[in-house]
Amino acid sequence: MTAFRASLLSIILILAPTPYSGFVAPSTRCLSCTPTRTSSNNGAITITSSSLSATTRRNFFEQSIATATAVIISTTAPLPALAKDKAPPVIITRETVTEAFDAIRYELNDPSGVVASLTKLINEGSFEDIIQYTRESDMYFRKVKMGKARKLLTDKELKDGAILKSNAVTWDLIGINRSSRPGKEDKEEQSKYLKELKKDIEIYLELEDTIVVEDE
Repeated sequence: MTAFRASLLSIILILAPTPYSGFVAPSTRCLSCTPTRTSSNNGAITITSSSLSATTRRNFFEQSIATATAVIISTTAPLPALAKDKAPPVIITRETVTEAFDAIRYELNDPSGVVASLTKLINEGSFEDIIQYTRESDMYFRKVKMGKARKLLTDKELKDGAILKSNAVTWDLIGINRSSRPGKEDKEEQSKYLKELKKDIEIYLELEDTIVVEDE
């Protein structure tokens, strides 16, 4: 099939008219002219030519190319669609559930977690660091850790509602971020949203007990 298509493409290239540069006028010499001999009454031989008109040649080329292209299209099998990589199945065991929610509890209770780190930065008045930290923590904490725990939920309605609960954490972080921007520094607002953050994390952790693990 490949050799056949290559042959057809060669035919197209042979039949197609040769392009010329816009700076050089094409030759007026007729390549398809067929010389004929005619004799006059005085015996002199005059050479004349007959040729296809420019319109006829153009139609010939267009028809030839269209025919060859149609043959290639009709004889070429469509390429199979590339299969998309499927996400690995979520394995729900008591161990995976505990691990996922322990990662969230770490951010709530550990001295190096999100809540403790933000508390320290707010008390120190490190506004620039708070702006950067809230952006980073929304990605690795809310999106990654809370998102991983959500995939383990077995109740569909609770799983859908968990999106709103995780979004609440994002809004808390945004509130802290906004009250730390230049000209809008407000420690009272920071503390208010920090309390909301703790509360929303605790609410999210309650979802752990709703997960049904098979073979238990």
